[in-house]
This record gives sequence, structure tokens and C-alpha cells, in this order.
Amino acid sequence: MGGGAADQGQTCAADQGQTCADPLSEPAVLERRHQSHPPRVLLPRHGLPPELSSLPIPDEILAEIFLRLPTPTDLIRPSGACVSFRRVAAGRSFVRRFRKLHHPPLLGFLDERGVFLPALPPYPSAPEASAPALAADFSFSFLPAPARDWVVRDSRDGRVLLDRTCPLRKIPFREMVVCDPLHRQFLLLPPIPDDLAATVEDPILTDTSSSEAFLIPRWEDDEAGTAEETSFRVIWMSQCHTKLFALVFSSNTGQWRAVPSRSWDDLLEGLVWTGSTILYCREYVYGCFYWRTGWDVNMKMLVLDTRMMQFSSINPPHEVKYNFAVAMVEAGKGRLGMFVLADASDLSYSTRQNDGGGSSQWQMEKTISLGSGYLFSIIGSAESLSDAS
Repeated sequence: MGGGAADQGQTCAADQGQTCADPLSEPAVLERRHQSHPPRVLLPRHGLPPELSSLPIPDEILAEIFLRLPTPTDLIRPSGACVSFRRVAAGRSFVRRFRKLHHPPLLGFLDERGVFLPALPPYPSAPEASAPALAADFSFSFLPAPARDWVVRDSRDGRVLLDRTCPLRKIPFREMVVCDPLHRQFLLLPPIPDDLAATVEDPILTDTSSSEAFLIPRWEDDEAGTAEETSFRVIWMSQCHTKLFALVFSSNTGQWRAVPSRSWDDLLEGLVWTGSTILYCREYVYGCFYWRTGWDVNMKMLVLDTRMMQFSSINPPHEVKYNFAVAMVEAGKGRLGMFVLADASDLSYSTRQNDGGGSSQWQMEKTISLGSGYLFSIIGSAESLSDAS
């Protein structure tokens, strides 16, 4: 053994005057010591068969150990230690279990200009948040030229959805691409087929915000939760004069399909139609997207359940009406949580059971005083997290 024991019958460097054991019958372990002390030979415990000294840890036990790591960042270290650890940490069933116990760290927000806003202290992930800004290409120079034409529409699960106008496609249809700015990979989405495009009746062409495209986050309990980690889905939605139309693209099939459309009168009964865009501020909570229908006393909230691909509506809490600064989050146990910046210095928090119904199901939990001397606003939320500045 290099720098340690010599051949059988020779003197050990560790314990002068003692004879080394036969390495074939007594496997020895070298203990690393300070440079001023030579290595010392540690003999195995008596009665322990040599073949048991290097038994691998079963994958089931490794998974239970990894599940008890406090943060996703801590999982990176063992997964890079050896192939067997990596196999367990990257397994599909383990990843689903780990995500149910540990929310992905908030690294930051990406605005429509492609500017990455990293998370800042006191977020625990703040030390890691600067890494994407350095490693990723948020100028999207790897996309089909000219790169400056692409506009960021959404970002989820490490992917970014962008679109741009295309002279070969009629308004409101645009060219779309999903990319990974960290690994500089992208997929151009196929054009919406003519037969599906023909079903979009009487679109609002005077308001560019009347159509939107966005990514569907992975949801552990739906069909996407059991799909490959590289798969994704995109929704394209158009607010038309009489109906709301939506189409969904799946990377698994490479095809678009229609979501059942409904008339405005059926979706939002009693809402006064003005002939322009009525849905604003898309947010995502517990597998559902939510939109607000303005800011007046008649305001409602449109809901899209991405597991059933069905639209419905609910009433918001009273505090939301006439208010722009709102953020929805996961409140735990299936409840919706909503932060409302009621005035310049007070932040209210309400919760609601996620089972439909009216505003009576909203319950005010607390009001947080933010202090005076500052102008606060809510700039975004990420499922169970929100960010106020």
C-alpha cells in the first residue's frame, strides 16, 4: 500500500518495530493523519467477515436518507458523489416524493425583456440565485435570428416560453418557442393547425393582450406528473367577442388540441362585456390558473383547472376589488392564499378552501403592517412564495 505497509514480514512505517499483518487475510485501512504524524494502520474489527466490509447501501435506504435532507441544494452534493447516488437522486419516483416534501427554491423572476431578477436575502436560496444570471443566456442569442424579435411570455421549471410575430401567420397567431437558457436548447412549436385556428371565432384584433401563451407547471397528481422530466405543455388562449378559446400543446405528442370553449355569459354571468380584453393578472395555484376580470365591484375570477382542462369562475374576497396589488399563493392543505396590499402600508392575507363557491368561503387571516416611509408593491408570486418590494 503506497506510503503505508510494506510486504509481509517487513516493518510498518506507522508502528516501528511491529510486523504488518498479512494484507490478504487482514485487510487494513489507512487513517489520514496530520503531516507531522505518519499514517496509522487500523485493523478490522474481530469477527466481521471481510466480504461484509464493503456491502452497498440498498437504494431504498438511500432514498429514505436523501428524503430527509433539508433543502434541494443539499441533494446536489450526494447526487454528484457517485453513480449509485446519482441514480437514486434522479429516479422519477424519488423526484416526485422529494418535490412533495421540498418546494423548489425560488431563484428569481424573469421579466418580458429577458432581465433576470435574482432572489435576495432573506430568501434561503439567495446565495444560489446569482448563478443562473452568470451561466444562462438570457439574451437568447441561440434562438432563430433575429433574437431581438423574441418576447418572453412565461418561465417555469427552468424553461422559458417566447413568441414573435410571423408574417406567414394571421393575427392573433404567433410563432412560439420553448427554450432552456442554461443549456441553450430550444424547440420551435409547430403552427396551430388550420382546422383548430378556424374554430377561433371573431378574435379581438385591436387589443394585443387579448391572446396569451403560457407554460403549464408540472403537477404531481396529473398526467404530466408521471411524464418524463423533459416534457412540457403550453396553452394558447384567445379572448374573443363571444367566447373564450384555448388550445394546448404537449411535447409528448408534438400536437395541439382544443380545450372546450364556453361563452362569456356562461362563464361569467352578469359581467358587463365592453368589447375589449377582460382577463388580467394570470396566477397559478394548486394546478389551476386564475385571472381577474377587472378591478370594480363586479369583479370575478376565472379559473382553469389544468388537470381537467375545464373553465369555471369564483368570487374574490371583498378586499381585492378596486385593488391592483394582489398575489395568490398555496396556503397548505389545498387552501388558496391571497395577499392584498390594501393601502400604502398594510398587507392583508386571506385564505379559501379550493372547492368552488362564493366569497363567503374567504377568511381573513391577518393584516401585516409594513411600516411607513416606503412605497410598496407586489411584483409577483411563485406558487407557495410571493415577493413584495
